[in-house]
Amino acid sequence: MNPWEGLIKRYRRVNGLTQAALAELLGVEQATVSRWERGNHAPDLGTQRRLRDLLSRSSVANDCVIYHRVRCSLSPIKIADQNGRNHAASLPAAHLHGVQADKLQRLDYRTLFTDILEEQWHSAIKAGFFAGEIASIRVANPWRPAGKADLRYCECLWTPAILSDGHVLLVSEIHELNETAYVQAVSSGPMQIVPLDELL
Repeated sequence: MNPWEGLIKRYRRVNGLTQAALAELLGVEQATVSRWERGNHAPDLGTQRRLRDLLSRSSVANDCVIYHRVRCSLSPIKIADQNGRNHAASLPAAHLHGVQADKLQRLDYRTLFTDILEEQWHSAIKAGFFAGEIASIRVANPWRPAGKADLRYCECLWTPAILSDGHVLLVSEIHELNETAYVQAVSSGPMQIVPLDELL
């Protein structure tokens, strides 16, 4: 697999470009971009330099800004990688979990997943969330706070944050629910996925 295929496809989708538009920017044929995205060919060195320049100037916020937004949020929000390890968390998220923000920011949260949350996480991966294929996922689930033993309920909005190296992280905005509100939230389905293609 060539490392460019995922980067090119994500860059194009995040910036609302067709293969033909990206091809025009790079001075290549649309079929060439298609071959790169399928992993059949890799760009030559000159094109790789132009791609790196495009990626560095893209509208995707740089990593520091992404993490800063999460840490400074006035709402419970955190950001995690595909393995469930948190990278950043807001103070309200830490308060909700009953721990200090620095502990929540380093936490491997998968150890605290409930069965429902584990299933939703696998469904998100299978749907292509960490490949940049998903615009958002709304979930409702029981969850375990990091600093407390009690089971609680929440509704979350999962959205992607794409880092400068092309890795996709999951931003989770958390809204705590009581049990009655949770039952109402799951009545329309515990998971609602919006593919990126629906927005483009």
